[in-house]
Amino acid sequence: MGILEMVISRANTALVMKTGNDSEATIGGNPFKTINGAITAINTTGATGITIFIFPGIYDEKIIMPSGNSLRGISALTVTIRQQNVGVNTTLLTMGENTRVEDITLLLTSSNHVNLIGAAFPGTTSQTAKLRTTSITVDNSTASTTGTSNVYGIHSFGTGNPSDSIDTVRASVITVNSTGLGIKRALMVNTNTHRFNCRDSNLLITNAGGVGSYIGAEVNQVGAQLVIRASTVQGVTADVSQTAGILSISTTNLHNSHANNFGFSTVLQTSTIIWGDPGSLPKGTVRFYRPGSASVSNTEIFIRLSQKCLLKALNVRAVIGPGTSNTDTWIIRKNGIDTPLTVSLTGSQTSTINNNVSVSFQAGDNLSLKVTTSAGTAVSDTVLQVDVF
Repeated sequence: MGILEMVISRANTALVMKTGNDSEATIGGNPFKTINGAITAINTTGATGITIFIFPGIYDEKIIMPSGNSLRGISALTVTIRQQNVGVNTTLLTMGENTRVEDITLLLTSSNHVNLIGAAFPGTTSQTAKLRTTSITVDNSTASTTGTSNVYGIHSFGTGNPSDSIDTVRASVITVNSTGLGIKRALMVNTNTHRFNCRDSNLLITNAGGVGSYIGAEVNQVGAQLVIRASTVQGVTADVSQTAGILSISTTNLHNSHANNFGFSTVLQTSTIIWGDPGSLPKGTVRFYRPGSASVSNTEIFIRLSQKCLLKALNVRAVIGPGTSNTDTWIIRKNGIDTPLTVSLTGSQTSTINNNVSVSFQAGDNLSLKVTTSAGTAVSDTVLQVDVF
């Protein structure tokens, strides 16, 4: 018995290789020529616990994973599943319940403005399915700059709710190259209330022309949560966007330090800048805080930032609030210009935080903190803090 015969006689394995034959292949026996030949055999018998093992080659197919089974390439370098120059809306890989896909390259291209998805996670697959060590590229960058298409590397739109310890996607590279109008995302979480966890991955989106929305990763559904850990995210419009729902980030590099001007949550404590005034603020005027603990100044005091960063979560605490019908407002300023990152105290209020806005700073930008007080303010002993990510 030869080595090849020993390999293809393994039970619970459907081998796929370019020299195979779908009409003669069996699960545990002779190899299939196509991945869908193996999937058809699995679906026909209702089998679960089968690994579709793919030998080197380019397979021009679209894949819908049968639930309870896995697909593995011998190497992401030598195994490619692709659809090229498609002319209709196309999803290259659809994950099934309790499935696993790993060690492959997925390539989906078009020269047209059609909707494209590299890998889709429907149902509860964000909880039960796993994508590992996979390279996904979705590219319609040669289409016109005036057309419209929605292009996603990964699209999660189901109802799964994985625990914190379950990573849906891990150790993968997701790249979207697009053009024109529309929604372009390396990773999109929307449609239903659910959670999607991504770890140790690179998410990249590029714009070949046009004025669409190009964001590396977005959660855009009330009640949904996107968790990104130990990854790199790079976008054009923004790296990430917590448009609706919750975005939680840990030890992740946002390449352009841009969060679409929205807030987000961090798993680990970020760096902070603190200002404090130990006395009563002057009434009905504008003043500027000094770093540390000192009386506010008529002169704007700048902090020069040495590297690009995001400022978020501005919060204020005071021993005494402004008093009835009085409102005091604190504003983060960039290069002497007000930003949307502000907080206010009104009446007897003594603390508040703004978690809904972020502001991007570049290396060399100047940061300052301004306060505008009401004519009757009684606010006293204030401490301001902003997180630097």
